[in-house]
Amino acid sequence: MKTVSALAGFVVGAVLLLVPAATSPLSTASPEPAGLHSGPWAWPLDPVPTVLRAFDPPAQRWLSGHRGVDLAGNPGARVGAPSDGIVSFVGQIVDRPVLVIDHGSGLLTSLEPVRSTLARGAIVSTGDEVGMIGTGSHCTGRCLHWGLRLDGRYIDPLLTIHDTRPSVLLPLD
Repeated sequence: MKTVSALAGFVVGAVLLLVPAATSPLSTASPEPAGLHSGPWAWPLDPVPTVLRAFDPPAQRWLSGHRGVDLAGNPGARVGAPSDGIVSFVGQIVDRPVLVIDHGSGLLTSLEPVRSTLARGAIVSTGDEVGMIGTGSHCTGRCLHWGLRLDGRYIDPLLTIHDTRPSVLLPLD
């Protein structure tokens, strides 16, 4: 169990290093090194959606679990790129249309069910429309499933959106 906790801590730390820290007016973060994505992360749906089902990874990679988050959304709703990247896959997987964006540095976003007219190799920026919610989802057409992998391991995509840094209390004077 200590190995799983240590791995989870490492993954969260790695993601936080890749996510821009400029979400606070008190941020003193320096620019990111070359090769990392350049834009901030955003929700793939607008307005900010309700999370219908949270990330719930399996105890072991081969067990069942929920390897992403389900966001409330209806078929036909616009889906945006959560961060800058290159479309690496657009197509059908089993019974649903899937779109994958490679953000570099080992980060891949998967969005399903998403109908898209983009082709593999298309360059997208944060917020660009990448498609529309389609049908064939495991949540019966009322959601968008957003998955995020770091070097092949699924991680919680909400780590890229929520500010998980500790609060800092400043003196009143």
